[in-house]
Amino acid sequence: MLTNQTARRLLMLQVVLLLIGTLMPGAWRATLESSLHANWGLSSLGHFVLFCGMAWVASGPSMAWPWQRIVLAGLVLALLTEGLQFFAIERHPRWVDVGIDMAGLSLGLLRQLVRVKV
Repeated sequence: MLTNQTARRLLMLQVVLLLIGTLMPGAWRATLESSLHANWGLSSLGHFVLFCGMAWVASGPSMAWPWQRIVLAGLVLALLTEGLQFFAIERHPRWVDVGIDMAGLSLGLLRQLVRVKV
């Protein structure tokens, strides 16, 4: 089990990675995707995985955030990252990306749903 301090650091690392990826210029992202021979949107997959990971960490026993707080924080972060794309070169915000973020968050929240209380 993660300590509270380790969980907080992991959560912050995920947020920083998300913000770095969000502000990456479109040409850089396209170059990275082509160098990895990715047939799918690397950015969308990255967002899905990071939001899933953030919800997983925040809902874990070390932090134990209630699901309402996680959903609110996730929605705010999803809207913020899409809004920041206005300032990134060759990037455009899309509502579908907010949906991808929230789908990842929902998967990460499964931890709270399957937690067995004894």
